[in-house]
Amino acid sequence: MSLLAVAAVLSTMHYEGDVPVAGGDFVDVPFAVPAGTVEIQVTHSDGSDFVILDWGVWGPDGFRGWGGGLTDDAIIGVEQSSRSYLPGPITPGTWTVVIGKAKLDTSGGHYSIDVVCRDNATLPVQPKAPFSPVVLANERRWYKGDFHVHSVQSGDASASFADIATLAKSEGLDFVNLSDHNTSSQHALIAAIQPSYPDFLFLRGSEITTYSGHGNSVGTSSYIEHRLGHNGRTVAGIVEDVAAQNAIFIVNHPMLDLGDQCIGCAWGHVDDTPWDKVAGMELITGNFEIGVQAFVPR
Repeated sequence: MSLLAVAAVLSTMHYEGDVPVAGGDFVDVPFAVPAGTVEIQVTHSDGSDFVILDWGVWGPDGFRGWGGGLTDDAIIGVEQSSRSYLPGPITPGTWTVVIGKAKLDTSGGHYSIDVVCRDNATLPVQPKAPFSPVVLANERRWYKGDFHVHSVQSGDASASFADIATLAKSEGLDFVNLSDHNTSSQHALIAAIQPSYPDFLFLRGSEITTYSGHGNSVGTSSYIEHRLGHNGRTVAGIVEDVAAQNAIFIVNHPMLDLGDQCIGCAWGHVDDTPWDKVAGMELITGNFEIGVQAFVPR
């Protein structure tokens, strides 16, 4: 018997609607979660080869994950969630699917969403641990690392933490910053796996991915609001929130323009960026055909 077979469905909901060209970059679709829910499953579709929509979920208590253009269902549970999403208490009340307008055609787009609330979990639980700072080395020397690495917790990547560590160590690196797109779902997983690598450090971070520029946080401990324009959100606010977590902000690949392969890759916030608070700028992002493809599904 599968776990899915013993999980009773408390409610099912279906939503369809248009995504207009006009307005901000995000559309909110609220839905009701009943008491007793321990897992939420969101199935979504943009219904077009010419439209790219991003997907995320917020609960009454805030951010619960951002899958971006990931087409997989978003599953959010008390003990375990699908990649890019955060496990934790399921507070009954109004939740929201947030749709990002990554790419629309001239007439806009259309969304289809199905939501299922269950009273039992369907996902096996992955090992997690609370973050506990650890010093792996304290001698004064040059340390080599990669500040821009995506794991399977990013919708456009497939590497496990073990895959990343194996490749990075084979290249002589001492650390990597796991900069998964607009999420912090990797953080609890880092704490669980770090003891297996006493000579290699995983840093907590994220790639704050907007539709007109990407930037890395290095050392953040929680999600950084990436929705520019939402409730007056600005680039300056992003940089300030990174600093408030005692982390640093780096502008990624500022001149890279890959069209639909990397929406918003080039930095378009030149006039709005508080440059005195930016710690660095990515000069080399690797050969796209060789370096990036190592961890991107083909």
